[in-house]
Amino acid sequence: MIKKKNIIKLISNYLEKNNSIYLVDLSGLTSNQIFDLRKNCYDKQIKLKFVKNTLFKIAIKNSKFEKFYPVLKGPTALMTSNINNYPAILINNFKKKISLKKEYLKAAYIEEMLYLGEISLNTLINIKSKNELILDLIFMLKSELFNLFLLLNSKNEIYNIIFYLLKK
Repeated sequence: MIKKKNIIKLISNYLEKNNSIYLVDLSGLTSNQIFDLRKNCYDKQIKLKFVKNTLFKIAIKNSKFEKFYPVLKGPTALMTSNINNYPAILINNFKKKISLKKEYLKAAYIEEMLYLGEISLNTLINIKSKNELILDLIFMLKSELFNLFLLLNSKNEIYNIIFYLLKK
């Protein structure tokens, strides 16, 4: 009983520390395919953990992750990463590599948003993190400020020419 409580606490802490959480169904894969997937996860700094649904349900009770309840049927593996779209890209590439049509993605919880099912995979592949969005915004502002500076600078040149001509 104490061991289960510790596992539940570990799952809860693990979920709270990660902004991108993916639940996947890896049933039907061979041991070699799972080994290959684990290796790819390790290379991309994605953590892959197999969890029991009953313990997972207890761990997410009364939390923002209760939205996962409907998908907690059958085998479940938990994938997390510091980069929001890495697990989605890995899942997509892995599906292409082994040529399986099975739906692996059960759900994902990214930056306070829930994505359900394989239909969300393309959206998740293209999702940007908050930091990436901030960088995009900074670059857009930088570009606009640079254009404004050029415009103001060119007007100063015109004013200088007019002033020079008027002076004569």
